[in-house]
Amino acid sequence: MPAVTTVARRSAAVLRRGAVGRWLSRLLDGDPFAERAALALLVVFALALTLLAIREPDLCPPSALVFPLVLGGYVLHTRRQYLLIGVLAACLAADSLLREPRGLRLGAVLVVGGAALIVLLTSRHRTRLGLRGTRGDSMLLELSERSRALGKLPEGLLDWRLHQALIPAGGALFSGDFLLSAHRQEQDLLEVVLVDVSGKGNRAAARSMHLSGAFAVLLGSVPPEHFLPTANDYLARLDWEDGFATAVHLALRPSDGRYELFSAGHPPAGQYRRAGGGSWLRVDPGGPALGLLPGVPYTPAHGRLDLGDALLLYSDGLVEVPGEDIDEGIERLLEEAGPLLRYGGRVDPAAELLRRVAADVPDDRTVVVVRRLGAGS
Repeated sequence: MPAVTTVARRSAAVLRRGAVGRWLSRLLDGDPFAERAALALLVVFALALTLLAIREPDLCPPSALVFPLVLGGYVLHTRRQYLLIGVLAACLAADSLLREPRGLRLGAVLVVGGAALIVLLTSRHRTRLGLRGTRGDSMLLELSERSRALGKLPEGLLDWRLHQALIPAGGALFSGDFLLSAHRQEQDLLEVVLVDVSGKGNRAAARSMHLSGAFAVLLGSVPPEHFLPTANDYLARLDWEDGFATAVHLALRPSDGRYELFSAGHPPAGQYRRAGGGSWLRVDPGGPALGLLPGVPYTPAHGRLDLGDALLLYSDGLVEVPGEDIDEGIERLLEEAGPLLRYGGRVDPAAELLRRVAADVPDDRTVVVVRRLGAGS
């Protein structure tokens, strides 16, 4: 099987470098000459299918015309899609006149007509953007991967373990939650930001990708105390309808465990204190959500993580349950997190918390655990 995969990859590489591959690349990049040639090829394909349907009706039904139609939806602009649909309508008419027995078959008309409607509806945004084929999908995938890379927590930080887990609503690739991190070793400063954009679904995900890029430029470029005020003013200037976001911003000094925590309408963080058998302290410096009130200050809460302690950051998807007070959800989360942090081990506490507390929640869910190692951790 690996040998087959290798041969397939090499064949694809050869095809891309050849004349056909270069023409396909120009076509997907929107070259008008390549698109005209593609339309001509699809018309020839449709005519060939129609002749075959007339001569060999048992082998090729008239509904086979959906194949050039679907291909055209991927590579043609809307105007040329209409031209292709006109050609297909003429092919159906010719089939009804020349096939024996004569007559237009309702099933074939419904299949081709329904497919044409679906192709036009599903390709309208792609053609407005000037994208062809799967270029739009590839672009979104790359943006999603870059957004996730911005929030990758550093590894190998002496005496510290950083865990993160993010599950978008409905198992999608895109999320209304996003993470950012910046480690400035020369300043003994690690910053972690968790943002939860208002709304759900594609709209929240689009705003999340927009803000993740803008906020990533800020993080590490401004002092920690200026990050949330600057992000708040930026979001307020966008003037999005119902456009706000909650955020929690951790500024940690790894050398001694001291930290500042800033919050903008976000659920309170939890500090696990291992001394005395384990206990929780809620850390909630307060502050309004981003984008609601420009010019407001964000005052931090100060704390320290001793050996064996941990800090828990999370989004509201883990603690909000319809008809239930959010404090009950927070207590439930902290109760589940305590044993995971007390006994340590090789279990990823962030991923395990998501599994235990919010495995099937129809909302974006994100957990970050920052642990300072101690004896037995």
